[in-house]
Amino acid sequence: MSLQVLENLCIGCGACDFSCPTGALAKTDSFLGLFAVDPYTCDDCGRCIDKCPVGAIVADPLWPVCQGRGCPLTSARLAGFACAFWQRRCESCGATLWRSPYGSWACSRCGLGMRVSCPKARHLERGDGGAATVGAVLTDACVPDRSPSGDDDTEGATSPR
Repeated sequence: MSLQVLENLCIGCGACDFSCPTGALAKTDSFLGLFAVDPYTCDDCGRCIDKCPVGAIVADPLWPVCQGRGCPLTSARLAGFACAFWQRRCESCGATLWRSPYGSWACSRCGLGMRVSCPKARHLERGDGGAATVGAVLTDACVPDRSPSGDDDTEGATSPR
């Protein structure tokens, strides 16, 4: 699902940006200073929805919900797996990394040999990034980064600058 900012309602106040724990909101290049949601870093927490004084942030039906409907990690078969929420990506295919119950970060397809992956990865394959900020995130050079839990097993992972 992810979220989207309705440009015709956004007043550019920035309340949503300050409430976002993942930094998924960014100002657009427009004169009005409107905001856009990066669907790859949005973890669907919804904090920005409550902070927007004009109700300009709504669900985007084109994107699946992280850790909710459409996310394979909610299945009993994948219990114990964790998601890097696009803070760490596979160098080969660009998909977000998952941590197995055994503790190592890997791509579900390239590293773990699974046929299932984050549904947001399908947007990468089709090339329909969605938000204005996504293009910059995906085309910037990537550098190794620490895992979200603080351990340093970065083999096979990249993170946006």
